[in-house]
Amino acid sequence: MSFSVRVVMFGTYDTRSHPRVGILAEGLRRHGAEVAECNAPLGIDTAGRVEILRRPWLVASLAVRVLSAWRHLVAGARELPPPDVVLVGYLGHFDVLLARVLFRRTTIVLDHLVFAADTARDRGETGGVKLTLLRALDRAALSCADVIVVDTEEHRELVPSRRRHRAVVVPVGVGEEWFAAARTPGSGGPIADAPATNGRPGQYGLNGRRDDLRAATAVGARRAEPLRVVFFGVFTPLQGAPLIGTAIGLLASEPIEVTMIGHGQDLDRTRAAAAGDPRVRWLGWVPPAELPKLVAEHDVCLGIFGTGPKALRVVPNKVFQGAAAGCVVVTSDTAPQRRAFGDAVVYVPPGSATALATALRRLRRDPQRVAALRAAAGRVAREHFAPEEVVRPLLDRLVAPVPASGRVRVPRSSPAPVATAVLPPLSPNAWLRWDLVSRMLPSESESGSRSASVLEVGCGQGAFGARLAQRYDYLGLEPDPDSCAVARARLAEAGGRGEVRNGDLSALRDGEEFDLVCAFEVIEHLEHDEKALAEWAGRLRPGGWLLLSTPAFQHRYGPADATAGHFRRYEPGDLARILREVGLERVEVRQFGGPLGYALEAARNQVGRRRQRQMVSMAEHANESGRLLQPRSPLYGAVTEYATLPFRLLQRGLPGHGPDLVARARRPD
Repeated sequence: MSFSVRVVMFGTYDTRSHPRVGILAEGLRRHGAEVAECNAPLGIDTAGRVEILRRPWLVASLAVRVLSAWRHLVAGARELPPPDVVLVGYLGHFDVLLARVLFRRTTIVLDHLVFAADTARDRGETGGVKLTLLRALDRAALSCADVIVVDTEEHRELVPSRRRHRAVVVPVGVGEEWFAAARTPGSGGPIADAPATNGRPGQYGLNGRRDDLRAATAVGARRAEPLRVVFFGVFTPLQGAPLIGTAIGLLASEPIEVTMIGHGQDLDRTRAAAAGDPRVRWLGWVPPAELPKLVAEHDVCLGIFGTGPKALRVVPNKVFQGAAAGCVVVTSDTAPQRRAFGDAVVYVPPGSATALATALRRLRRDPQRVAALRAAAGRVAREHFAPEEVVRPLLDRLVAPVPASGRVRVPRSSPAPVATAVLPPLSPNAWLRWDLVSRMLPSESESGSRSASVLEVGCGQGAFGARLAQRYDYLGLEPDPDSCAVARARLAEAGGRGEVRNGDLSALRDGEEFDLVCAFEVIEHLEHDEKALAEWAGRLRPGGWLLLSTPAFQHRYGPADATAGHFRRYEPGDLARILREVGLERVEVRQFGGPLGYALEAARNQVGRRRQRQMVSMAEHANESGRLLQPRSPLYGAVTEYATLPFRLLQRGLPGHGPDLVARARRPD
């Protein structure tokens, strides 16, 4: 399959310590994609980021590093031609937020190999504020991505259900340097040149083809005692390194040579457990360029043996790499690892040092089995986990639309045109609202039309209307003549499709219906709200959607509500009930705005206290509220857009918090 699109690999990733990004890039290139990189390595690995959790005073230094790297990324992005796809690299929880701002109309792919909260739990964090913030960070990152790449089905299940349709499983895979190491003279890896088969994982092992076994046996005959075993990685609970140390101690009398490479929180425990075998070689660090050759010099590569939830969900780098290097892989018996390699590797129960020691002892006594398993693992790695193979599920997703439950974003065959629309500035609170509203707009599949029509009741000065007119055939209604004039000018500047009429529903023609009816911060101004909702619903075509926003919780009614002309605020349950009573279905009410929305509401209440005065009517209150605190300057708009970005992303990770509501409901077919 040829994939003729322009892809930008984006972020603060470091392929030396995390090769996954390089594997994806190489795989895309082999399928014909034009791949460019916009990369500014952060210089902090997973262990370093978790350490910051334990020492919160280091957060400031992390922020400085991130901002410095982002400065380079922004500069690099400006020099690139418009891409069709932006792929944010591994450990890109923060980077995807920036990518969403820089590449607004581009398909964003996030390689979400690691869930921040899941990793922190695996490394000893037990709960509280830290895990809450990390869960919020995970949710915010996922909300910015059009396609979410995970490595196993088990990790896909961690993606929130409303975004799971965006997720695609792409195995970790292995780079070409590991296959090359298996072919290096003296590495012990010529078994990679044994006759190939076209089987699937699970067809190799000792039940493979007869010619494979003869070739492997010939190689095994050249292997000399003792059995050489290697482990490399960070010494964390996921790895189960202390268990490996215990197994080493049980094998002290066996002719087995073990090399342990790496460092981490469990290193001291591992060394203490292995103290009974003085022959173990401990290497604190090996340059990434030298690691494949070193691993290929061994007979056995150890995988992971942890018993935590994360250990049961992953297939780690070292399993793919050890197999590609021509080693026998011994790892824990888990569902994702069995699915990946079938009977081409040796499995032991997680957490059992005795089982690991027994497996290694049996391998030392059976060189023919060692040779056969080396050949089998190498072949599975080459046929299923080389770069061009692992990216196939991602390619399938990018060239086809996602399921109907999500937004359709298909990469183009030519660069996107540069947008010239001048969109009106938004206030901070409006940015929070638009962040949720824009994600609740019905997709083409939900609206049932590629040229859907939208009616906005009470469009004010047209800040949202100009944005809606970029997507739909737009009609705005605004009873205040001054605000209506501003809205018309803004719609013209934005180049959207549609018009603005001065008036209310009476300005519509008989029988005029729409695919979407919107009313943002309107319903609270109307004394007879149920009647208004019924009239709005009556303007929907069958299958059309009603979308509205309103302040939440009557107990929060304050001076700002009074001066704005609000009759009430709404409880989420009451609003959902009213929508159902006017004949709508598939009702969804979401709370939003925390934590910034609370501060903004407090500020508005202070302004409201100073502005409280007698006015002729509630309508006069409402008309003034449409003009009050509205930004005029484009500079102010740009400042608020970027200043509110962290809070917009944070509110995505904190659903169910905030002083406002957005509701969506559908008219039955």
